[in-house]
Amino acid sequence: MKFNFKFSNLCGTVYRQGNLLFTPDGNSILSPVGNRVTILDLVNHKSRTLPFENRRDISRLALSPNGASLISVDEKGGALLVNFRKRVVLCQFQFKNPVADIQFSPDGKLIAVTNNQHIDLWKAPAMVTQFRPFHLIRTYTGHYDDVTCIRFSPDSKFFLTGSKDMTVRLYSCNPIRGFLPVTITAHKDTIVNVFLNPRLKQGMDDGLYTISKDGALFVWKFEDIKKEAKGRRFGVDRSMKKRKDRVEVDESAHWMARSNILLTKKHYFVQDHAQVTTAQQMFNNNSNDSCVIVVGFSNGVFGLYEMPSFNRIHTLSVSQHRITSLAINPTGEWIAFGASKLGQLLVWEWQSETYILKQQGHTFDINDLAYSPDGQLIVTGGDDAKVKVWNASTGFCFVTFKEHSGPVKQVTFSPKGNVVVSSSLDGTCRAFDLVRYRNFRTFTSPTPVQFTCLAIDNSGEMVVAGSLDPFEVYVWSLRTARLLDILSGHQGPISGVQFNP
Repeated sequence: MKFNFKFSNLCGTVYRQGNLLFTPDGNSILSPVGNRVTILDLVNHKSRTLPFENRRDISRLALSPNGASLISVDEKGGALLVNFRKRVVLCQFQFKNPVADIQFSPDGKLIAVTNNQHIDLWKAPAMVTQFRPFHLIRTYTGHYDDVTCIRFSPDSKFFLTGSKDMTVRLYSCNPIRGFLPVTITAHKDTIVNVFLNPRLKQGMDDGLYTISKDGALFVWKFEDIKKEAKGRRFGVDRSMKKRKDRVEVDESAHWMARSNILLTKKHYFVQDHAQVTTAQQMFNNNSNDSCVIVVGFSNGVFGLYEMPSFNRIHTLSVSQHRITSLAINPTGEWIAFGASKLGQLLVWEWQSETYILKQQGHTFDINDLAYSPDGQLIVTGGDDAKVKVWNASTGFCFVTFKEHSGPVKQVTFSPKGNVVVSSSLDGTCRAFDLVRYRNFRTFTSPTPVQFTCLAIDNSGEMVVAGSLDPFEVYVWSLRTARLLDILSGHQGPISGVQFNP
């Protein structure tokens, strides 16, 4: 008998909390499940769980642009640096505070990490074992409340941050003589995310987008600091008059360091008073001057909006609860949504309006599970009154039975493996057909009882179940659902029943 078992997959749920990530090829999703990371292959329809685990539940994931490095950060700031290609942990690291966001720069050389009101800029570690792989370059200050999001410029020379203090700040990764961080103020609620136009250039009317929790989307323009601004300036007053009292930015410096940031347009999402919970930017490769912004709301609805015209392309309700995470694959074809309260993970192909993946784990604890006779299927029953059947090789749930109204205490397969039987505290035992996916038999007792356990005989003809109170065992015919006998004699709740082989 072999005992060298290796961990393979984590079933029962596909998403718990944190951010979702697509791999650089766009074919797989990284989903944090508790203190582990699950990879869901959308092309081959398989899932597998990485062999490492954090000490606590994972709250943030960051994948390098080339897909070589993965950083997983738990709720208390404990981080693991992983060689993603080899699935090997290179080092453990402890950030000072819980991390709200962590981002690699587009060139993969820098890592920006939130540290409450501050932002720490680190040098990206190499993919070899080192004594101190994380090297802190500098810490940026200026916000008066916790930082919520980070966004690098396409050339990795600047980065933007949004905060709960309702401001957005522009920082330079490298010191620039005379440059001061720019503060952008106009929003009236927490900043959810900020985006830079991928074709960003000076003078572009839609160079920057900022989105706040109250549903406001503001469009900003980078204007040459020497030009007279038409309209109100938001942020640091960088007019030439005030600049006489300090060192001017050198003419050879990056144009972003020599620009004012001006508000050009205000847009508002109207979604039945729902708040914006997450947002991401999708690049439109078919257009030279437009992009698409995907927004998730607290009522489970998401919307696609074409910018800069702010045309609503599509809206859809994908959950009954708030969308907590949103990710877009590099080609812009698939959008992944995560709802932490229900453990939902959905992948939507927005152009054809079809689901690529639709998974939901148990909402509460799993009470029992059983393998099918051939070992290909796993059935689970939980406190959420659901019976789920999983494919053992792929790790995906392919059918969910919701007929029970109370916690499911035990589940089992028939000897042939084509029937699943469950017992529940709602006073029923139910048989489910795995060919037609329906509840074809319901077993009840003459008086209301709560069933805690069950078993099927080897011939698949009889079903027995034990009750919580009174302390009796009930016997039914599987074919007719007729009650055959009631066995009494126990003096306490029955916790298990089994037939003699």
